[in-house]
Amino acid sequence: MQTLSYILSILGLISMVTASLIKGKDMKKILFFVFCGNFLVATSYLIGGNGINGAAACYIGSLQTIINYFFDSKNKPLPTWLIVIYAIAIIALNIAVAGGITWLGLLVIVASLTFILCIGQKNGAKYRFWTIVNMVLWCTYDILSKSFGALITHAVLLLFTVIGMFVNDIKFSKTEKA
Repeated sequence: MQTLSYILSILGLISMVTASLIKGKDMKKILFFVFCGNFLVATSYLIGGNGINGAAACYIGSLQTIINYFFDSKNKPLPTWLIVIYAIAIIALNIAVAGGITWLGLLVIVASLTFILCIGQKNGAKYRFWTIVNMVLWCTYDILSKSFGALITHAVLLLFTVIGMFVNDIKFSKTEKA
């Protein structure tokens, strides 16, 4: 089962790296790849047996991403009430899964709340910024929960998101000013 967990993490990684390298404002493509990646990583947590909070949060994140995808495809902004529901769902789910409030559960909640910021962006640059914050939190969770397959995924995604930010955002803005 551990091998399958690693394979799913790698597939999730490929999907999320693709999302982090997409140029410009094409959030529909970004959200599609984020949905696939989150679903695969969630399943990896579940099969690996170490990160039940991580699995629950990533499955919820997949659902949130697909909802955002439909709003974005219709060029409609996310309603505030929906974002509030996302936050409440994340908090309630993690408390329920953990059987109360734990340090690990709190870390998942904070990481999941930053994920809401990631997928709620209107352009790739802001998405990448919040993804970096999100990946640092998930890497910390992966280390503490000993979810090493997911840690590999999140660490590599962190690296590629920083590269994507440099190539698509920082380098582009320097060229624009010249």
